[in-house]
Amino acid sequence: MSKEKENTELKSQDIVSFFKDSTIFLTGVTGFLGHVLLSKLLNSCPDIRKIYILIREKKNKKICDRFQEIFNAPIFDKIKTECPHYLHKVQFIKGDCLKPILGISENDRLTLEKEVNVIFHVAATVRFDESLREAVNINVRSTSDLLDIAKKMTALQAFVYVSTAFSFCTGRTVIEEKLYDPPVKAKNLIALIDQLNDDSTIIDRITSSLLGSYPNTYVFTKAVAETLCDSLCNEMPVSIFRPAIVIPTAKEPVPGWINNTYGPTGVVTAAGVGLMKTLHIDKDSIANIVPCDYVINALIASAWYTAKRWQAIKNNTSKLSALEKREIPIFNFSTTNTKKSLTWKEFINGNVSLEPEFPFSLSVWAYSLTLNKYEFVNRFYILFLHLIPAFIGDRIAVFCGKKPKLWQTYQKMHKMTNVISYFITRSWIIPIDNIKKLWSILSERDKQIFNFDLDNLEWSEYFKNHIIGIRLYIVKDKLETIPYAKKKRKK
Repeated sequence: MSKEKENTELKSQDIVSFFKDSTIFLTGVTGFLGHVLLSKLLNSCPDIRKIYILIREKKNKKICDRFQEIFNAPIFDKIKTECPHYLHKVQFIKGDCLKPILGISENDRLTLEKEVNVIFHVAATVRFDESLREAVNINVRSTSDLLDIAKKMTALQAFVYVSTAFSFCTGRTVIEEKLYDPPVKAKNLIALIDQLNDDSTIIDRITSSLLGSYPNTYVFTKAVAETLCDSLCNEMPVSIFRPAIVIPTAKEPVPGWINNTYGPTGVVTAAGVGLMKTLHIDKDSIANIVPCDYVINALIASAWYTAKRWQAIKNNTSKLSALEKREIPIFNFSTTNTKKSLTWKEFINGNVSLEPEFPFSLSVWAYSLTLNKYEFVNRFYILFLHLIPAFIGDRIAVFCGKKPKLWQTYQKMHKMTNVISYFITRSWIIPIDNIKKLWSILSERDKQIFNFDLDNLEWSEYFKNHIIGIRLYIVKDKLETIPYAKKKRKK
């Protein structure tokens, strides 16, 4: 077997050319990853024919309004300037991942089955404390239903399922680019959920039993959904993409952009405004983090590879062994196995070092964060540095005729840190061999347009963009307020 020969075949068409005249279907576009994915496709693949995006209705908000809101994000400013008529390429499909067959109408399904070439299934509930029913319906059932729709797509070239690098994080310290035994079969899990009524007591009891050593319903259902993709890898061009903890963009289309306060960015934000004083974390453990734009570039490249690999197999020109042909392509994406891996201490300190240069004008107190490895120590700190000051501060607010906010804010903050503590108090090695091979077969042009080489990631530059991004997009604190913020910080 010679993989070099196969790699030469794959190089015959670059990524931009591959997407020319293609039709793409995206789920999860209203989320963080989906926003950046849509922006990148529009900016870097100008000859795409059509992009269909799945959008659900929300209470008191029409789909057309939600569709327009997506493009209000600053990451679409570039495409608006360079290609004012970009919207003619994007069309929404009414749907809902909580509903059977993703809530897509028969007419829309027929359209997708007839036109779509590439699917990026990004939609998921990323709430770690999501109920079992919601997590199964969104993360497992929707994947199963979308795969069923994809089977009927006559022109399908690639189906990429976006999972997580932690889908099989239990009982091991090394998470390889392969499938492990699932905690339960997908069909059995869906059937169980369908039989349960909405009695929260029963569901909670079953949830604890089902999860076992899995930390939450998110990771659990992602592991189950991966096996659905694997079961169809001999019938259609399917692959699995597993990013680690996704953090704000490094460079493109806007440095430091993010639209949520989940994970490490939430910690840096809360500490930056002076609210978070203590954190339960193993500062010496590996920080499994990756910038969003690097993630998206690798994701797009993995779709290209999936299509070319499948074409080679179907044309009988692939040099892969019979076993390798039956294995689903899996792409881990993390910095842990690169030259630029960080510990959590290095990540926190990298951001902290820039706090005096870019303090927040809206901060309630000066920055001071203690990293505690042991939970009982952290709880002691929480009592004296969070809860007691919050209680006193709210009593003073009430006395002054103002609305008390601190206690409620700390409750939300503690909920956020509790759900991520599992991932910041442990270490995993996450090999990215397939990603490295993928990078090695890209043309020089593709490497310039779709950069995901983590060995060249400059963290010092990233930290600066991260802090500025938090200021601009999370705290809504313009850079013009920095002189005032420095004076406030000094006081």
